[in-house]
Amino acid sequence: MDTLANALWGFLTAPTVAYLLLVAGLWSLAMAVSIPGTGLPEGAAVICLALALVGMSQLPVNLAGILLMGLALLLFVLEFRATAHGALLGAGALAFAAGSLLLFRTEPGQPLILPVGLVALVTLTSTAGFGVLVAFGLRSQHLPVIQNPDRVVGQQGIAKTYIHEQGGAVYVGGETWSARAEKPIPAGSPVVVKARHGLWLAVASEAVAPEAVAPKDKTD
Repeated sequence: MDTLANALWGFLTAPTVAYLLLVAGLWSLAMAVSIPGTGLPEGAAVICLALALVGMSQLPVNLAGILLMGLALLLFVLEFRATAHGALLGAGALAFAAGSLLLFRTEPGQPLILPVGLVALVTLTSTAGFGVLVAFGLRSQHLPVIQNPDRVVGQQGIAKTYIHEQGGAVYVGGETWSARAEKPIPAGSPVVVKARHGLWLAVASEAVAPEAVAPKDKTD
């Protein structure tokens, strides 16, 4: 057990591993803020950030680097929410790269603890990932409304069952709805939708609501 614990401790305290866990935690946190409700990114953020904190507790962490990476996270989320057409995304990429390079303190003349290639790869991947999210967000804003439930108001339908004040069912607009009527309507009778109240419709017999129904052609 001691050997396993030491191996795990050595793994978590490796600068590259701590950095990647921090990035994964920040990514999960950004996803939780941008697209809340699933619970998965929230849980991943807690686990990754906790493990990153364990590793960085034994490393020469620079507060400025953490603040810059936090600023990058904020800019990425703002770009997703405000759609600043890439300005905040670019600024976030610069802050992310600078924060990554400054994350661990080094003595003058010594090489950086994190490889520049790794920092560049993670920065580009993070920026591209948020760019895709922003693109999907913009696309969804321009999509037409798929369905307007109030479209059935004023349409004609057919009573599928006997309808009264306690309820019934009508077929209107290509769908079957729960319906109520002030006066009883036999099954199979034509109806007109007067109003929609949540998941049920207020209907009336077509014969008593001629003003809501288009006139029919008479045939012999």
